[in-house]
Amino acid sequence: MTAHTVRGSNRFRFPWSSRLWILSAALGALTVYTAVSTIHDGNQRRLALSLITQATAMHLSTLASARLERFAIEAFAPAGPLAPSPPAGSAGRTTAEFLARRQRQGEACACRELLRVSQFFHYDVTTGQMDVVAVDSVRERASGVETGILQEIARAESQAPRGVSNASSRFIADQRLGDRSIVALVQRDDRGTALAVYGMLVDTRETLGAAFARGAGHSAIDSAGLTRLDSLSLEVTTAEDERLFGALGPGRAKGVVLLGGPLRGLRLTIAIAETRVASPLLAPHSRTRLWHLAVLLAATIVTLAISVGASRRELMLARARSDFIAGVSHDLRMPLAQILIASETLSLRRERTDGERVSLASSIVRETRRLMALVDNVLLFSRSGAVELKPAVRPVGVTELLSDVSDAVQLAVEDAGQSIEIAPAPATTVMGDRRLVRQALVNLVDNALKYGTPGQRIRLGAEPDGASVRLFVEDEGPGIPAVDRDRIFEPYARLAHDQVSERTGTGLGLAVVRQIAVACGGRVWLEDAPARGTRAVIELRAAPATAPFAAAPEVA
Repeated sequence: MTAHTVRGSNRFRFPWSSRLWILSAALGALTVYTAVSTIHDGNQRRLALSLITQATAMHLSTLASARLERFAIEAFAPAGPLAPSPPAGSAGRTTAEFLARRQRQGEACACRELLRVSQFFHYDVTTGQMDVVAVDSVRERASGVETGILQEIARAESQAPRGVSNASSRFIADQRLGDRSIVALVQRDDRGTALAVYGMLVDTRETLGAAFARGAGHSAIDSAGLTRLDSLSLEVTTAEDERLFGALGPGRAKGVVLLGGPLRGLRLTIAIAETRVASPLLAPHSRTRLWHLAVLLAATIVTLAISVGASRRELMLARARSDFIAGVSHDLRMPLAQILIASETLSLRRERTDGERVSLASSIVRETRRLMALVDNVLLFSRSGAVELKPAVRPVGVTELLSDVSDAVQLAVEDAGQSIEIAPAPATTVMGDRRLVRQALVNLVDNALKYGTPGQRIRLGAEPDGASVRLFVEDEGPGIPAVDRDRIFEPYARLAHDQVSERTGTGLGLAVVRQIAVACGGRVWLEDAPARGTRAVIELRAAPATAPFAAAPEVA
């Protein structure tokens, strides 16, 4: 990380891009943390899964109780269990036999949904008489339940307090019954006194399976697409944790409810895996929270983009500043060295002839002009960055302007072993600041001298083009690729092969030319020369025929 020392202090001031990167890193970390905590919030997922499991358990318990109640009513309805006493003229045994006969008929015709019953019994609370009738002999032998056990269970059921309606049935699981259970219905009078107990002996697992069966393979919750149950999703146990039906899979969220209605006294446990719950239910995020996350992510991306741009600009400016310092140092060293050598020679009177003295004086003048041109470019460019460049636009004679430029660069051209000529041009005038336009043309010639071939010929000229005049400088150099012609007018821009060559400079010459052309109401561009090389063109407005010429400035 680059740091700049603050004058008069030991503290450091970090570049603006470094602060942006720190802000980007902080925003990025906050965005990642927020996204992970929002999308993968384990607490919310567990809470949602727990609520879904509990709701599923409550729903299934209600369905199972209602289904078992319907089975009981369907089985006991022929005997009129809701009447205050058995049908007139029918004893208990007759009633039990009637129920068994109706069961056999129903199973034979398969016209209604019935539980698979092995025995029916009727217990008279007043007399204590117990009558048991088997549906068929095969089931009776398979059940193996003693009548005394059934009588004890029926007596206890008649004496148990009831908080439900007089006709409510009940599923009774007793260890003495083995794998069998009893579905009993207590008959009461208007005052709630038990008169009789009707019951049927059924297989425990088969009966509970029928009560918790999912119609057409789906429960009501399944049909809504919220969750999917499997063979390891539910378990029914007694209050003593004796499992009666079902099994639970490991690693699942569990919900426990106490069953009511005919299944009162039993417990239902539902176990649901996350993979069997609809995914939107486990990510209950509000739209506002998601919008906040999106805004935070967008802010992070924008900050990162600004950071990348700022860092890139700082790197480019740092490189340009380094190239500028190197170029200025080189451009200052060579003229100053020439001036120093020539001045020392003259001051020590080491010249042998008048011709050598004139040559040394000319060298001092030439290098001084080069230094002045360099300083003018730097000052003009630095001034244009602070305030708007305001040229004094007046009519300027093209012929005199080109002649002035040729005289100004003659010594530099001869020193480079090249030549310069002014192409024939009609007498015309342009609108511009004479001093600035002259500096722009001198910059173009200096650029041709640096990057042209040895012994080349540089041509200055002008071409009228309707309401404008095109001033041009042609060289015989290698030329500039079309894709780079606009870019090299940017400050400090150089071609790739010139960045590693011995040719150097401030990188401001062509940038100053563009500023001058735009300030004078014109434009500048590069194109191929007619023969070979590059042609630099400055297009300015033609001056009115009656406008007076601007006086040529005195040249030191």
